[in-house]
Amino acid sequence: MIPRRLHNSAVAARESYPAILVTGPRQSGKTTFVKAAFSDLPYVNLESPLERADFESDPLGFLGRFPDGAIFDEVQYTPKLLSYLQVRVDEEGKMGRWVLTGSQQIELVRGATQSMAGRVSILELLPFAREELPGNGRPRTLDEAVLRGGYPPLHHESRSLEPSDWLENYLATFVQRDVAAVLKPRNPVAFDHFLRVCATRTGQELNKARLAEECEVDQKTIGHWLGTLEQCYVIRLLRPHHANFRKRLVKRPKLYFLDSGLACRLLHIADVQQLATHPLRGALFETWCYTEVLKHFANRGRRESLWYWRSSDGIEIDLIVERGRELTPIEIKAGRSPSPQAAAGIGKLRELSARDDRVTIGHGLVLYGGNETRTGSRHDFISWNAIDAALEKLG
Repeated sequence: MIPRRLHNSAVAARESYPAILVTGPRQSGKTTFVKAAFSDLPYVNLESPLERADFESDPLGFLGRFPDGAIFDEVQYTPKLLSYLQVRVDEEGKMGRWVLTGSQQIELVRGATQSMAGRVSILELLPFAREELPGNGRPRTLDEAVLRGGYPPLHHESRSLEPSDWLENYLATFVQRDVAAVLKPRNPVAFDHFLRVCATRTGQELNKARLAEECEVDQKTIGHWLGTLEQCYVIRLLRPHHANFRKRLVKRPKLYFLDSGLACRLLHIADVQQLATHPLRGALFETWCYTEVLKHFANRGRRESLWYWRSSDGIEIDLIVERGRELTPIEIKAGRSPSPQAAAGIGKLRELSARDDRVTIGHGLVLYGGNETRTGSRHDFISWNAIDAALEKLG
């Protein structure tokens, strides 16, 4: 088993909270992770109809089976369990006895924070980050890294899986189970088309009106479907930063898939040769970089404040990490050469913010598709295969 970087955060949370909720997409390794990190607790799979029936028929008796706590996997299937668990937690007053997992982000987190406010630590386990893969198990080329993505089964030493085949099966399971459970779409064919159109928008500004026109549905439906994809950990919307620096700003969010390999599969990209010449290669590389940044902070138990910045006249920063008054600008370029022009946006942002005492611009990063890392006084050029080391410096 490949150790997960989230382990230390989970151990620390157990010392301070009665319950721990581990969320993340299906097949991100949640079950394996919690079984290893909390091996002293009994495991209960709430996808089992028998376990759910046992809870529904006698909730107090169900919890009584576990006097010293338990792991409840896929707790979204029994949302009422959280209320009963709150009472049990308050009665016991003990730390780290209850571990929950779930694959539906928004509603599950909302339910946990409402029912167990102050009693639960919420952690995200996303697919493998580059930093988690052993040296001999890491993709050798950028295109291979983008194409394969991070889902653990595609990095298992004892399984030789073709990414395109496994991801196609994953998509079928996702649409049939998670989407059906959350959305209950009347027209699954239209939703499937919408999902594949979204893949063509990864790493780009989201225009709901155009998306609705292309999918031949109204904008309300588009909003509902986008919310479902976010809830099920398929996409994330990156909001624009609010600092205007006397510039009119773009207000639309950017859409990112949470796994570049899944986006490639939806775009029918089957191998690295096809990816190398694909017109969306740059957007897919940006997607991969964005998720690496996201995973870096999630693996440390943190939900960092991430944004992008773009003015209406085209000045852009792909990603901004905000910490108090300091903004760390990150540019993402798929080119193989560390061109000075790639950092032009960072320089322009410094110039615009020079007279604004609300923020300071930190040391910038340019993540690019080449193999050489160069450091500078105001920004560094970071090779794609050194991204984990560069992010480590961010803390």
